[in-house]
Amino acid sequence: MTDNAAGAPTAGGMKAMRLLIPIDATERSRWGIEHALRQQRDGRPLEACLLFVAEPVTSLEVLRFRTHDEIARFQAESGRLILQDASRPLREAGIECQEIYREGDIVFQILDTAEQLGCDAIVLPLPHARIARLLARDVVREVLRQTKGVPVVAVDAEGAPSLSKAAL
Repeated sequence: MTDNAAGAPTAGGMKAMRLLIPIDATERSRWGIEHALRQQRDGRPLEACLLFVAEPVTSLEVLRFRTHDEIARFQAESGRLILQDASRPLREAGIECQEIYREGDIVFQILDTAEQLGCDAIVLPLPHARIARLLARDVVREVLRQTKGVPVVAVDAEGAPSLSKAAL
């Protein structure tokens, strides 16, 4: 007997852990998938919730040639394809997988989705070196700073948890 509700026991009587794994077009975002696969190999029942967040396009160079609707359709289709590709190894391994597409601020959407879905953990790749913060937004550290109730697990390329929140 398997129940799909968060926190419900599985056939073995263990509670299935619900993981939120934010995904984008980078290989780095797939590290969370490796973590889920490792958890399953270790015999832990789990569900994966894959999240793709399309951030609003504000660049005048883009908006000059495309309407907001055209951009939204392109982002939604790209997100759908990325989510399908990312969910494939999980589904092949027999892991229940939910694909979620959201629009808005990425950090807010990660935290909001994790809370709404009753996730047991948010799985993110280890943050880039601090020097990289000068070049791009440091989403992992922002999520770590802003999270209130859902634990964040930072994983390496093999999906192994690494470092504590204090070390990040």
